[in-house]
Amino acid sequence: MNQRYRIAVEDWIEFEDERHQVVGTDGALVRLRSITGHRITIMLSELLADPSFRAHAEPPPGTGSNDVGLDPGGVLATVSPEVRQAALDLEAHLWEATTGFRSGDPMKALAGEPRPQYDPNIPVTERIEAKAAELGRTSRRLWQLLEEWDEKGLFALVDGRKTRIRNPFRNTDPRVIQAIREQSASERMDSSSAVTTRFLRRTQNRLDADYGEGTVLLPREDTFRRLVKTLLDRRPSDPAYQRQSAANQPDRTFGNVIAHRPGQVVMLDTTPLDVLAWDAATDSTYGVELTVALDVATRSILAWRLTPAGTKAIDIGLLLADVMTPEPMRPAWGDALRYSMLRVPYERLLSLDERLAHAAARPVIYPETLLFDHGKPYQSDVVRRACRSWKIDIQDARKLKPTDKPHIERLFGTIREQFSMHVAGYKGFNVATRGRTVEEQARWSIDEIAEFFAEYVVAVYQQHPHSGLHLYGFPDLEVSPNEAYAMALGSAGFVDCPRDPNLYYELLPIADNGGRVINSYGVEINHLVYNADVLYQFRKAKSPYPNELWPIRYDPRNLLHVYFHNPRDKKWYTLRWTHALSDLQPFTDITLREAKRLLLQRGSDASKQASIAQALRELQNRTDAPETWTKGTRKRWTRDRHRAHAQAADALRSTPAVPAPPPAPLPETRKPTITGLHAVPDLPDEDDDLDLDAIQPATVWNPRIHQEN
Repeated sequence: MNQRYRIAVEDWIEFEDERHQVVGTDGALVRLRSITGHRITIMLSELLADPSFRAHAEPPPGTGSNDVGLDPGGVLATVSPEVRQAALDLEAHLWEATTGFRSGDPMKALAGEPRPQYDPNIPVTERIEAKAAELGRTSRRLWQLLEEWDEKGLFALVDGRKTRIRNPFRNTDPRVIQAIREQSASERMDSSSAVTTRFLRRTQNRLDADYGEGTVLLPREDTFRRLVKTLLDRRPSDPAYQRQSAANQPDRTFGNVIAHRPGQVVMLDTTPLDVLAWDAATDSTYGVELTVALDVATRSILAWRLTPAGTKAIDIGLLLADVMTPEPMRPAWGDALRYSMLRVPYERLLSLDERLAHAAARPVIYPETLLFDHGKPYQSDVVRRACRSWKIDIQDARKLKPTDKPHIERLFGTIREQFSMHVAGYKGFNVATRGRTVEEQARWSIDEIAEFFAEYVVAVYQQHPHSGLHLYGFPDLEVSPNEAYAMALGSAGFVDCPRDPNLYYELLPIADNGGRVINSYGVEINHLVYNADVLYQFRKAKSPYPNELWPIRYDPRNLLHVYFHNPRDKKWYTLRWTHALSDLQPFTDITLREAKRLLLQRGSDASKQASIAQALRELQNRTDAPETWTKGTRKRWTRDRHRAHAQAADALRSTPAVPAPPPAPLPETRKPTITGLHAVPDLPDEDDDLDLDAIQPATVWNPRIHQEN
């Protein structure tokens, strides 16, 4: 068969010269009920191949869309007050005709009741005749109303013209309705928003392809637009992100992610923050990404990280460490924001974790299960190893299913409303909501925005009543995340979080996912050679690890250094890039790839150390020169500088590694013994006011110095 058919439940078909209704489907099976009431189950392929099969059969009389059972109470609640009062007045007349009293109760008789013609001693037939004459109706009609009233109550007395069910598709071909739904389903995920004319044209093309050109025609454009508005909750002209969000919703009853104790389920996600950060050094703005960890049981924001666009796996791994690390108090914060104000047994917890003495009022939780999506940073080996080390279970959300983690998706909306909109440089959540001078309004660096966000979490969010948090037994009482955490400690207890002095280094990725060989000249990683004095005793030696390679860890945010664990003294050592000069600032793996790309464009060898060092220096020199600044170089310089600072701050949380020796100073050049030739005579010594050799070079940021301090 060349035609395509869509068989849905409640559709009517013709099969073996009899009309059947589809009552259910089960994989390749279809359950049918004939017009005579017989039920059969048949294979779908056999049904479609049968010569007597006809789709879209007319339903039998009496089974149309108007044959719908309505809730009488619902009808009475939705009709107009005039229609309802008319039904009540008619009911009072029927009470009077049957009992002699308009209320139906002799104890509630009105003045003058019962009237002579409705005296209860008079036969009921005479009272019905009198009431029919009073209302201007026939006695037969009144007897019908009495019978319906006894069966359906007040609903039977409502004017049927006011409760008539209106079917907007009564005169519409079912094939048109089917084509509209199918075309909408095919466009809602990937298609851009468009006007109705394009959707009309594509729907007509679908009908022509299914049933033949000109066989089924669409109604006029105005009628077609009304059909689309009635059939679809998201029309083709709606914004694309709204249609995609509706398409991602599961086609089933929604479930709930329930957690009864802190840390039972912790959700992680990353989103672009709706604020532009400003870099004073380059006088440019750039986007920021926010990564958040949310506890489902208490709705507490456990940790957060603000990074330039492009969150790394190491950021996610260190975010898990932030979850189990108290948030330090800032000097400008008041005592009301201290951890002791959480209404928890502070003195007892202080004996378990002394770090809480100088912590802010943010819960410290040991997570049991992490729930995150399929983003590349979350699926990295860094996150997997961190969770395995801390015995944390991992649960992946399904792809393109944000409804699997609705709590954190809603949290981003709350952050936008309570925080982002009130920060200079707010750019809106899409282009349609962005102002014209957002870049000019941005005035805060990413570090300042991070401090503002930390204060917002501790001072506002954690103390604000949450509509999704309720006390057991008190469904109308809303509590804040901090109050929910205090109550949860009373029922679930406090779990001490692990404290590892080598936490930072153990979270770093291992070069080449297995290790490297220690050569006589050092360790080569991604065409860069790193060396230190500690490697001398291990060169050309096989490691005690199963693969006989040495695990060298690196931080992709700063490739000036890598880290080596000495199995003899169990200390971490810093290995420095051999071609790194003192004037070469820290650089990321992205900058390294850019430098290699420039070398390949020039036809140079991207594996040579000197070439890579020269290319990196040229990139950084162009960044330092204001006349050559471009958007790309500004972004690269800002990203490298921020990530280098973040890497140094994270390294300070662990035991500092043994620093590598500084690079050897350049050899001094001897002064020439022969007087040089000059175009002008030498100035006398007393006129030499400026001694160039006495000028001290400008200091640059050096992570080694920070580690030593």
